[in-house]
Amino acid sequence: MTNQTKTFSGSKHFRLNHVANGVFAAISVPGTGSLGNAAIIDLGDSTLVVDTFLTIEAAEDLQAAAIELTGKPVTFVINTHWHSDHTSGNQVFAPEAQIISTSVTREIMATFGTERLARQLANPEPIYKAMDELDDKIQQETDEKLKKEMQWENASDREYMNILPKLEYTLPTISFDGQMTIHGSDRTVQLITYGGGHTQSDAFVYLPEEKIAITGDLVLSKHHPVMMYANPDAWLNILERVEGLGVETIIPGHGEVCGVKELHEVKGYIKDIVALVTEAVQNKKSIDELAVPEAYGDWYFTTYFKPNVKRVYDSIAGSAASTPL
Repeated sequence: MTNQTKTFSGSKHFRLNHVANGVFAAISVPGTGSLGNAAIIDLGDSTLVVDTFLTIEAAEDLQAAAIELTGKPVTFVINTHWHSDHTSGNQVFAPEAQIISTSVTREIMATFGTERLARQLANPEPIYKAMDELDDKIQQETDEKLKKEMQWENASDREYMNILPKLEYTLPTISFDGQMTIHGSDRTVQLITYGGGHTQSDAFVYLPEEKIAITGDLVLSKHHPVMMYANPDAWLNILERVEGLGVETIIPGHGEVCGVKELHEVKGYIKDIVALVTEAVQNKKSIDELAVPEAYGDWYFTTYFKPNVKRVYDSIAGSAASTPL
């Protein structure tokens, strides 16, 4: 769809962080229509945006920021994975920009993603009901940090529901497997996938000269990794390979711009969750008794801890059930 571009005068949805010459992180403001981070890269003769936020309004602000910062329209958009906080704003950039993802990500968006949106449009009541139930939990919650996180979660969900009737689910126009390179007049960027870890297929953008990686949700800074669709072993292997590139600066999927230290922390978290659940299974303890380890007590996305534990438990239990006696 063709859009009338707005002038950028700041956004309630994100803060801009100048990472390097021509490289900008759009860091999500909690409780808004961004939910995840995005990035803007000036290639010289063209502009690349990485991920497009949860809502149309946030994506329009991102587009306006990209034009303001680079002086050019957005030519390329990369979706690091299929989750809605990284893809729902695609329609703002199409058809002028080519939208790029892995082949697997595009396939998931074309099937599951398209079908899910159709269900949401046909019957939004379950989402409103879940939001109302979370509101009730917020009223009863005594942990102030968790309460604030739950309020942010519901606020972002309401932003999404506000734009749902106008949402045109926009699929990538170019897909790749392995690696793809975009050669700009001023810099070259590599789009790389090592398979799926956080989701069934995860890509990241690497700037070899600056040693900057825009990782999507493969790396989060001071946030619980989201493991709902995760393969923990594959995720750890991917992070090893990302580190092996010599990355120095990371624009994560959530949280502040960071470095290899935070990549190591994500690896530690995944290993710790697997170890916690494995010990509980071996000792025949209920996973419901597991608490957030102290090392992650100040991290955000606390509400994902229990689902993460359940995902790992199901994976371990499934492996045990398929192992011959």
